[in-house]
This record gives sequence, C-alpha cells and structure tokens, in this order.
Amino acid sequence: MIKRLRGFTLLEMILVLVVAAVVAVVAIPNLQPAIANMQLKSATADVASALRHTRGVALERGREAEFVLNVNQHFYKIAGRHKPYSLPSDVKLSLFTADFLMSEGQGSILFYPDGSASGGRVTLTGAGKKRLVDVNWLTGGVVIREETND
Repeated sequence: MIKRLRGFTLLEMILVLVVAAVVAVVAIPNLQPAIANMQLKSATADVASALRHTRGVALERGREAEFVLNVNQHFYKIAGRHKPYSLPSDVKLSLFTADFLMSEGQGSILFYPDGSASGGRVTLTGAGKKRLVDVNWLTGGVVIREETND
C-alpha cells in the first residue's frame, strides 16, 4: 500500500508564526543593551588596535607617526593610511591629549621612533558604560580599562 504524506494544516502554520512573533517581540528589546555593549567593546578594541599599529609604524620606520581622532564625525586615521576608519555613532567619543595636538573636534596622539608617545586618553561612552584607552607618554603602551562608578 502507498502511504500518503501528511503536511501541516493552515491552522498549525499560523500558530507557529504567532508563537515566533511573540518570541521576537519579547526578545528584541532585551537584546538592545547587549548589542550596544558589544558595539562599545568593539569600538574600544578598534581604537586600541589602531593606536598600537601607529606605535609599530613609528618604531618600524624610525620616524614620528600620528593617530588622528575626529570626535565629531566619529572616525580615526592611522599613520601610513589615508583611509578614515569609522566608529559607531551611538558611541560618544572624547580625546585628552596635548593642547598643541588639538583642534576643533579633532586631535592627535603622536608616537616617536623610540616607542614613546605624546600620551593621551580616548574615552568611549555608550550602553551606560565608559571605557578608556590610555596611551602612556613614556613607554607608548596602550591599555584598555573600564571606568566604574564606585
């Protein structure tokens, strides 16, 4: 005897779609803070990586290399590359560096051939958190840390 394949009824399909819609309505708002937090972490890692790369360029080429951050337009540039790298607009940026390296909405951190730097700090704020990328002026070392509200 030939068996007939039984499919899903229209009612069963509608029920599955309703359950999926309810799950989506509940899950999506709960994912927003996690997505914002991941954007902040990713942007912080990008900035720190770019700073370390710029230090490496200064050491390799034996001359000054510049990291440029535009806090108003949310992008940075690194030594040896003309391409601007964008950062999420949801992440608030600020830069603390020497006065002579600051201009309207933009600033630089310089790395010298011996590995030292002009020093500075890039502060990234988003998702209710604040992450700091510190550049040591003496060693040129780049450190990421999260500021806590104690």
